This record gives sequence, structure tokens and C-alpha cells, in this order.
Amino acid sequence: MAPAENGNTRLNGHDDPPSNTRHPTGVRVTAAILGLACLILGPAGYLNALSAGPGAGEWYTLGFGASVGLPLLAAAITTVAGDRRAALWALALLAWPLLYIPAVHLLAPA
Repeated sequence: MAPAENGNTRLNGHDDPPSNTRHPTGVRVTAAILGLACLILGPAGYLNALSAGPGAGEWYTLGFGASVGLPLLAAAITTVAGDRRAALWALALLAWPLLYIPAVHLLAPA
């Protein structure tokens, strides 16, 4: 049966999943850079927000944007590239604020 007859629109005509034709190493390096920025900028923004006092909305925004936005961006990039494992690792970074925020409050002097 030809690919057009059974509804298969893949160009290779096979039923196997298409391979990742984009550069998987570059995609993973990009996701790793975004993940590292998330791990550093999230707590840094939150610590600056705590030390700045009541008018520290921009620091909270930086901390939240880095902690949540960068993993979502990394997950989107890796999903489009077809790298599911890297996308899952990027989404796992969404738990990072749940770890560092209590740690900051427990370790910070009162």
C-alpha cells in the first residue's frame, strides 16, 4: 500500500517515527544554558527581592520569570526539536522554586 493510500503523509513512506533531523546536541546545549540560568537567576532574583524590602516587585518578577519562564522556554525549544527527554528535564526544573524558596526562608536570619 502506498503512503498516500493509507493516509500516511510521511515523506520516507515508513511507519517508524521520524528521526530528529535538527541538531540534537545544539538543542540540548541550549536547554542546558537556559536551565543553568534558571538555577542561578531564580534564587538571585528572589534573594534580591527579600533584601530590597516592600518595593521589590521587579526583583520578584525577575526571580519568577527566570524560575518559571526559562524552563518553559527550554521545554518549548526541545519539544519543537523532537527531544522528549530534554523537554521532560526542562519541565522538571519547574519544581526548582518549590525547593529554593523554603530553603531561603529557613536559612535566612530573622
